[in-house]
Amino acid sequence: MSFIKLDNYSFHYHHYNGDGPDLVLLHGLASNLNIWNLVAPVLSQNFNVYTLDQRGHGLSSKPDIGYDFDSISNDLTSICSKLNLHSPLIVGHSWGANVVIHTLANNKDNYFRGGVLVDGGVLNISKTNRSPWSEIETRLAPPVLTHLTLNQLLQRVRENRKEDWNKAFEDVLTNSFEVVNGLIKPRLSRENHMKILYEIWNENISLSLESINSPVLILPVSSDNSESVSPNMHGVSKKDAVNMAMSKLSKSEVIWLKNSIHDVPIQNPKLIVDAILQSKDTLFT
Repeated sequence: MSFIKLDNYSFHYHHYNGDGPDLVLLHGLASNLNIWNLVAPVLSQNFNVYTLDQRGHGLSSKPDIGYDFDSISNDLTSICSKLNLHSPLIVGHSWGANVVIHTLANNKDNYFRGGVLVDGGVLNISKTNRSPWSEIETRLAPPVLTHLTLNQLLQRVRENRKEDWNKAFEDVLTNSFEVVNGLIKPRLSRENHMKILYEIWNENISLSLESINSPVLILPVSSDNSESVSPNMHGVSKKDAVNMAMSKLSKSEVIWLKNSIHDVPIQNPKLIVDAILQSKDTLFT
């Protein structure tokens, strides 16, 4: 367990020491660095790997401010610099992919080697028919779970995920909550969760993508053996969103992670590892 200080804040990270290029793995909204527990050790055979609890998450500091993309990406850049990482590749899952996009869009000195977007970042690229914030605020607000014990939560999730439940799921859940007087409390507060959700809803993905000069690998998930064409909340299919994103990037590739779920880092980690290794000496040279 390691921590790094930035100003008045402390950030929790794990280092998987490897001889290859530096690589940083970023979790999604309301998750934590344990989402990468099955990916990081394998990638460390070819990369020098770091996983990070982002602001407000896991064991990192939880201020009431700084959940806009500028602040979150500044956290990432400052941490990489303070750890003396050289031209790191940044990989983000879900909201973490949005952080990767924003960071690369501001990568004017080409410090970062490139980025990998794991089932996130580009999915809300179309704003034409987007749902109003009032609807998103209600539909995507986190569930209230503070009446549960940790064991009750684990049992509930285990029953719902019988087919793909493993120790990694348990590690993510355990690090997402603290126990107060026997009951669970989210480490990411509801207020900060909603601040991040609003930033995702409000961001201009198209403009950010057009500002990126670094190579980007897009890894969308599909629940079956085809490319997902089901419309999302904005009325655009994942396949169309990916194609729109690629048309705005100067250098990109897409590899579909088929027969998987959104939590692919702990459900089918080999797909992510294989895709990154496949692009290591081609897209990211």
